[in-house]
Amino acid sequence: MDAMELVTFSMNGTEWRLRDVLKLACMEGGFSAIEDSIRRAVTLEFAEQHNISIDEQEWKAKANEMRLQLGLYSVAETLAWLSMRGLATVDLFETAKARFLTEKVKRIVSEDRIDTYFLENRLSFDKANVSQLVIGSREQAQELLFQLEEGEPFYKLAQTYCLNSSSKYDGGYVGWVGRAELSGEEESFVFGSEAGQTVGPFPFGSFYRLLHIWEVIPAELTGEVRLKLADLLFEEWLNEAVKKARVDVRLWRYLAGEQLG
Repeated sequence: MDAMELVTFSMNGTEWRLRDVLKLACMEGGFSAIEDSIRRAVTLEFAEQHNISIDEQEWKAKANEMRLQLGLYSVAETLAWLSMRGLATVDLFETAKARFLTEKVKRIVSEDRIDTYFLENRLSFDKANVSQLVIGSREQAQELLFQLEEGEPFYKLAQTYCLNSSSKYDGGYVGWVGRAELSGEEESFVFGSEAGQTVGPFPFGSFYRLLHIWEVIPAELTGEVRLKLADLLFEEWLNEAVKKARVDVRLWRYLAGEQLG
């Protein structure tokens, strides 16, 4: 039987064969399992070239972590889950090893670049906690500003007048935003203001909005930010490494009818 004619899954009595699934993957621009495998292969090759290794205790701990994340709390549950997918315990262990090696590679390729990247992009990590009041005209916005100056609470005006339904009933509360989430004019006023101030009105699509600033936190290289930067820098490195790798996805050629040995 041609492997491409294998039934991948059925839904409500309709069968989807492997050829159908792969054609869809081609049309949609990718097949994540192949792409993920290529990324893992590039990472493991780097680990091998740089003699990065892990000991048994490390990968066994990672395997247990994976098992718990899957909701498998006993040996019997784990073996049943693996068997249902045509897998064995060794497959779980190999995946655990690969994930742990990936974490080590991530540290190696990103650690020396985090501080420099943060300094060069510091402003993009500033945060402000804000509420918004979206209204239909500049004139109405000015009138609401006068009411705020007279002591009317921002949240009450937002609940009454805000045209943005997702924030109206929360008193206009938006939450934490970065500079990139604001227009240039908004960014300048929000991050140049003090807590408790309301700024605007600013054009907001076909509307206008006032922004109330609850708190502004200048960027700091905290542990959380370091982790985010490590992920970002690793992704940059990995994407570039994949581009440079000589990759031949033979499965696509098989789909096109080429006989592969």
